[in-house]
Amino acid sequence: MPRVVISGYYGFKNNGDEAMLYAMLKALDQRIQGLVPVVLSRDPQSTSDFFGVRAVPRNDLGLIISELRKADLLISGGGGLLQDVTGPNSILYYLGIVILARMMKKPVFFYGQGIGPVRTGLGRTLMRLVANKVGFITVRDGESKAELFDLGVVRPKVEVTADPALGLDTGEINTDLGVRILAGAGIPAGEEMVGVSVREWKGRGEYKTVIARFCDELMSRGQKVIFLPMHYPGDVLVSREIASMMKKAPYIIEKQLNFKEMLSLMMHTRLVVGMRLHFLIFGAILNIPMVGISYDPKVDSFLSLVDMPAGGSVEKLEYNELLRCINRVEDTSGQLKIKLADKVAILRREALRGADLVAEMLERNPESVKK
Repeated sequence: MPRVVISGYYGFKNNGDEAMLYAMLKALDQRIQGLVPVVLSRDPQSTSDFFGVRAVPRNDLGLIISELRKADLLISGGGGLLQDVTGPNSILYYLGIVILARMMKKPVFFYGQGIGPVRTGLGRTLMRLVANKVGFITVRDGESKAELFDLGVVRPKVEVTADPALGLDTGEINTDLGVRILAGAGIPAGEEMVGVSVREWKGRGEYKTVIARFCDELMSRGQKVIFLPMHYPGDVLVSREIASMMKKAPYIIEKQLNFKEMLSLMMHTRLVVGMRLHFLIFGAILNIPMVGISYDPKVDSFLSLVDMPAGGSVEKLEYNELLRCINRVEDTSGQLKIKLADKVAILRREALRGADLVAEMLERNPESVKK
């Protein structure tokens, strides 16, 4: 039975990362008979209970070494693990796990990674030294492939696939979950809403004022606005802060949701406006027209992939431009839904191709895997 260790940002109550893990596990299980995955998690008990797999503490060096010794492969991903704009810890941790695996001569697969930005000298040096030693690399967009080339990563072959969460099967969504959450929050059933996802970013406050004014305008038109937290509790706090600036109170979901509940809840929205990448990805796979607010190049990359508009960036968010974007989306929502469905169908196939490549790698003779 093949054993794989999976390293990523798991167990942090982040719906985007948990959705990626679920999609990866499901796709791998369908392609690799007898697969035994072990996930490195901040909250191994929660991860084990929710996903039905073995999980170990991501900071327990002894257990990590033990699991890597028994493993046939380390999967690093998915998501934006290899970057240093949020500080050095992320890139040092994830490359450190890769180094441990390579020291044991275990093959490594980068799965649906979003690379960069990597700006520090240390980060760039480590990327060049470590990433050139892995067995296979898949990235979620062309910008990530270009970033690897700029970092001096010339081997192994880099395949552009898609974010693993785009491989989620929306046919599995339990629509009753969203109905129950809305009822529990005292929100009338049957209302179509505009879903809004916000996050804190580097202590900036100007963008919050713009979003509050923008949501007031939507509500003055008779539209219902609901704030949806992708990461608990941080996103709830920012949602409350923006709501406090508004003339009329929006709806806010203030409880912790898992990604299945979030998807079910989003099915009650007709448009979404969001900062977080995976909120926009969820909207895309649900075929909901959207406007993105960028805080990171990964958001711009995804919006470009699905040909949806960016309303601006958190550094210079302008009310009039954001309003113009939502007006265009509302006026052309029918055409946008057709376009979005076509784009997502292609991206879903690409997302699932990552699991096919892992299966092929595990089927090889171990001597053929890059040492």
